[in-house]
Amino acid sequence: MGETKEKTERVLLAVLHGDIVEFSRLTWQDEEATFHALKEGFAHARIVITNNGGQLVNTAGDSLLAVFPTASAAAITAIALHKRLAVANENVPEHQCLRARIGINLGEVIVDGDQAFGNGVNIAARLQEIAPPGGICISQSAREVIGDSLDVCFESIGDQLLRNIAVPVHAHLLHTDYEITQREGNNTTDTRLAILVLPFASLDHNLPLDNMGEALTVDLIGALSRFRQLFVLASHTALTQHHQSQNKAQLGQRLGVRYLVDGTLRKRADSFRLVVNLLEIPAGNYLWSETFDAVMTDLPAIQDEITRHIVMTLIGNMEQNAIRDSATKSEVTAYADTIQARQLVYRMREPVDTKTARELFQKVLRTDSASATALSGLALTYLADFLMMWTEDPNACIRQAARHASHALELDPTDSLAHAVFGLTYLWRRHYIEAMAHLDQAIDLNPNHADALAGRGLVLIFTGEPESALIQLNKALSHNPFPPSWYLWGLAIAHYNTDRYVDAVQALLRIDNPNRFHRRVLAASYAQLGDMGRAAAERDAVMAEVPGYTVNDSRRFQPYQDPRNIEPFINGLLLAGFVDKEAH
Repeated sequence: MGETKEKTERVLLAVLHGDIVEFSRLTWQDEEATFHALKEGFAHARIVITNNGGQLVNTAGDSLLAVFPTASAAAITAIALHKRLAVANENVPEHQCLRARIGINLGEVIVDGDQAFGNGVNIAARLQEIAPPGGICISQSAREVIGDSLDVCFESIGDQLLRNIAVPVHAHLLHTDYEITQREGNNTTDTRLAILVLPFASLDHNLPLDNMGEALTVDLIGALSRFRQLFVLASHTALTQHHQSQNKAQLGQRLGVRYLVDGTLRKRADSFRLVVNLLEIPAGNYLWSETFDAVMTDLPAIQDEITRHIVMTLIGNMEQNAIRDSATKSEVTAYADTIQARQLVYRMREPVDTKTARELFQKVLRTDSASATALSGLALTYLADFLMMWTEDPNACIRQAARHASHALELDPTDSLAHAVFGLTYLWRRHYIEAMAHLDQAIDLNPNHADALAGRGLVLIFTGEPESALIQLNKALSHNPFPPSWYLWGLAIAHYNTDRYVDAVQALLRIDNPNRFHRRVLAASYAQLGDMGRAAAERDAVMAEVPGYTVNDSRRFQPYQDPRNIEPFINGLLLAGFVDKEAH
């Protein structure tokens, strides 16, 4: 008979998962001070957890995992931990303050020594990710059993789509006096008005209207992004938000914005009604609201009218010549195709998105071959396929992206997107000065261009300046908190190249569907941390996808200006068990 496996025991427990806000930045500023502050914090946490009947399961990097017999005990502990940090921060400059996000969930858990497993743990970790800095986010299961037993204030934030959790989780914020609402990253230096545009959605779940609403959203973000007085969150982040299931004021606070735009659409016979609102956060006050009754042919004028109202409401003296004149727009059908294509390429959910966007841009160009907007959009589809690793022929994608971006710049030298795409293609063609020049130009033309900021970070990585790259990538992430995976891949490489292997792992674990490129960095990072089991698992996943891979393939692919700068990564790959067939 085969060996009988011992049945795994699952226990209903309250799980607390905590993580330090902006730990990488704090470490970079003062590694010694941050280390000692974190060490003291963990020592205090162990005492508080024990005093409330809990068990500290483990600490990893800047995170903490604990379990409790009751949800109330977990909540009391979370509040005490935030209070301790607030007291410690009283005599510390704002940019050096240590704050935590905490998630709490009640669910079945498997506890085995210094490890805890199960969906109950995963949900707590994901709730931590959506908590505000200094805040506590708890699941409905925990909220229900706490009831009125604690003298605290809860705020429901509705059903939340959590990363890698298939079913939405209804969540609540447990309010303390220690949350902060400023936008992370640049809140001490960037005084521009931060704004998020939520996807315009139909009230009756009409898919064609929803698609049109998303397309209008992307176009509106592009129009607002040209104004230097505004800090506009990127299209990719906007399209990840489903505002019908969220508290708008809380969402705005969580993303650190001052203003929020949302809109609803309703079908009306052969036309539609669009209601657009501009809200001020955190109060949620309506600054402006307007209703548009229109047909598809009115889309260009509507977009300009919405932009004009928002700009005039926020900054009345802003120069109006920066707003496009609808009279100069291309024919309406081409405009509708263009904004739909932009919507697809910016949401980047799957390869078919860029394929369909490419077909739409090509359709526009068949009727207007001099459309710089369509050409730069077409270039972006090829670059997106390259950066998202959705292509079997990366070199062909780079060539196509460069060709179309170059043509767009011939027609319109002020096209920020074309400069950004062209700059990134120059990087992989090993023309580093030209790459940086075009990315700088893109940012100068559009200071809200998150992709250009992230691209600049990539150039700095591959020219041997990973510390500077971290600053650029964090700026990009402040504009695009829900980024495409290539941002996180770049962030992980920058962390790896500064020996921050835990941070590299954490960046990559934010990617929903990691591929071979992500897993190689994961394997090397785990190997550098001495976690050879996880390193081997990532190595095996890579080799299953590309059986003929050797580390020399990475030498050829990654465009380092100085070949010596890739060697620490190569060493990590070799340590993880990858082979270099050219080695002797």
